[in-house]
Amino acid sequence: MAKTRRFPLLLVVTVVLVATGALTSLRTSSNPSTLPSGLTQSLDAESTALYCTGLASTTGAAGRVTFYNTSSASRNLSLNIVSETGKTYSSSIELAAHESQAIQPSVLDPGENFGVAVQISGGGVVGDETIGTNRAEAPCEAQGVQHWYATGFDTLVGSSAHVSIYNPTGTSAVLNATVYSAAGFAAPQSFQGLSIPAHTQTQIDLGTQVVNTSNVGVGINVLRGSLVITGVQDSNGEVSFNQGATSASKEAWFPEVTTTNHATAQIRIANPNATPAQVTIKVALSKFNVVPQTVSVSPFTTSLVTITPNPAIPAAGNASLTMQSNLPVISSLATGQGTWVALSAPEQPGSSFLIRNFSELGFAAATVTNTSAKPLSFSVSTLSDGVAKAAKSKVQTLSANTTESLLSLFPSMATAQHQSYLVTSNKSALIVGLTLPSTPKGVNVIAPLNGG
Repeated sequence: MAKTRRFPLLLVVTVVLVATGALTSLRTSSNPSTLPSGLTQSLDAESTALYCTGLASTTGAAGRVTFYNTSSASRNLSLNIVSETGKTYSSSIELAAHESQAIQPSVLDPGENFGVAVQISGGGVVGDETIGTNRAEAPCEAQGVQHWYATGFDTLVGSSAHVSIYNPTGTSAVLNATVYSAAGFAAPQSFQGLSIPAHTQTQIDLGTQVVNTSNVGVGINVLRGSLVITGVQDSNGEVSFNQGATSASKEAWFPEVTTTNHATAQIRIANPNATPAQVTIKVALSKFNVVPQTVSVSPFTTSLVTITPNPAIPAAGNASLTMQSNLPVISSLATGQGTWVALSAPEQPGSSFLIRNFSELGFAAATVTNTSAKPLSFSVSTLSDGVAKAAKSKVQTLSANTTESLLSLFPSMATAQHQSYLVTSNKSALIVGLTLPSTPKGVNVIAPLNGG
């Protein structure tokens, strides 16, 4: 089996920032929208692309981008890397069937952050960026977006919050950004009418306008063009990626939320509406019957629901949460220990997910959830590095609104270094939840690659 190869002379990260400048531009949906990844692209496509953003060099967000070929044919990758200072680097990679290669962008321009564009000779290639500590990951995206929302950012002393932006197109893009906090809504002048030239990368430092504040929400509206965007939170040295979503939503899922003693877990919420949002968090935890947690979020403000420590919720492993609101809201999960938290966006229902040990730490938990009201069949295929076809596939049926451990079906998934697992269904109603090994348990939540 081929080992993952790393190329220190390459650094690929794509950053895109999109902001909403007016409340009338708020885009809503009954379900969270899926950001496009390489799994959304047909294997038969003649040419595809990936864009990655959020990594830096001298900060805690330094790390690598790993490309994995899910197809049974080789693919050529043409890479173009750009730093915030405008330095560029181009190269190419030949990626064999079911093989991976990793690149480290930091050698391009020490002290800066980066964006990456990858043109691929066919479909089936996915990308994942992982920070150097292996405690945070974010999938690369297949295209830019015109709307982006995220919340939960802290600009407190000892923390920093940035929105990383990359323009993958050949023309300039223009965006407006708005922010939400417990104090209300703001549209800072410096965040309005921002121009992002073609094929360039930049970032917005939220702390320059929202000083020493917890739980900051962001809305981005791209007035012209499309952008790739990732939120980067540094909380007292613990870096995490907040992928955000392309719309506010009345419903969201968080399938792996720790209730462990000495851990922190919160659902952070921003209300971009002119009337209060009534939010309910349903908690499924082992055999316990937990009373739903509720909060009323005032117009244009942020609030939160504490899952742990919470005397109403037992310390009994990981819980599966469903958030429901009478109005579309923006949400995120904040987990950590004492002085720091890591952010993750809500899991989004889809029909295909790729699970791979990009962090090289393995998985402490891996689950699959059926969000629909009917039983749902799904299959799990094991893809071994360097093997042209799937080694094996297992079909399972999942009852309505239930969660099952994938590690119980595939124990090797917990530590596998040279295998990937493709979870598929004929209905976009599945959610896959993943956590890394950590102390306390469950505080490092990562997202699988979602194919929609």
